[in-house]
Amino acid sequence: MVVFGAAFVSDRSRELGEAFGSMSWGLVTAAAVPAAVNILLGLLAWRAMLADLGAPLSRRVASRVFLLGQLGKYLPGSVWSFIAQAELARDYSVSRKITFVGSILGLLIAVGTGVVTACVTLPFGGADALARYWWVVLVVPLGMAVLHPRVVGPLLDRVLRFLGRGPLERRPSFRGMLTAGGWYFLGWLALGMHCWLLMLASGAPAGQALPVAVGGLALAFCLGVLFLPAPAGAGVREIVLVLVFASVLAPAEALAIALVSRIMLTVLDFVLAGAAWQLNRPTRVHATTEGT
Repeated sequence: MVVFGAAFVSDRSRELGEAFGSMSWGLVTAAAVPAAVNILLGLLAWRAMLADLGAPLSRRVASRVFLLGQLGKYLPGSVWSFIAQAELARDYSVSRKITFVGSILGLLIAVGTGVVTACVTLPFGGADALARYWWVVLVVPLGMAVLHPRVVGPLLDRVLRFLGRGPLERRPSFRGMLTAGGWYFLGWLALGMHCWLLMLASGAPAGQALPVAVGGLALAFCLGVLFLPAPAGAGVREIVLVLVFASVLAPAEALAIALVSRIMLTVLDFVLAGAAWQLNRPTRVHATTEGT
């Protein structure tokens, strides 16, 4: 995947240079705001999921665990961020089991809401959009069935039993999953606005670009997550974006947007993680005793 992506970019280096040169960098800069909002909304969704499982965390603590832990997604495989979050949460008396399950549920809800977002928005991006992405619609009923609390709770307990762990003390509830889902829906809209501003920076028509940006980026993220070997969906997301954006932009412009989005979101992940670490650094207390 990496070799294919590098060859794809190399073959279009001249067109890419022209696409980058024609972008409005004021709009590119503005696109960082909804991108950061998307990451923070993901934090709120994850926090709501943990609270529903019986492990409420303050916003400050949740930001440290979630934002620092999610940097693990940049390692090959999708499990490292969950492991990191589980280890970090132990510092606040939250069991690895609850954190790991909460993170897995959060990912499943994120993918489910992302697919729904793509199904709702992509048909407005062109007459042939539904014909191209009809298969996405088929995933929605399956996802809703699996994520139903009466299904996912017993399913999680069976998986935990298979792994030699005890069942969940509290199973996920309708309210908790709806709350997390609501935050994720807002996150997809924010991420779509980020991509929409990048598309406007490349000269895309505003009205047609909006549903393509929201639905296309949601679909690309979901497919990237499902391709487990790729760190943070690297390569998969960019390929999907180029294909989806073809109805609005030239391939070189679509690829330029995909690369700028990737770089911007990566930088923001590390910046927000650094801010969370700085805000949550333990205060060093120098103890003194008599006679010393």
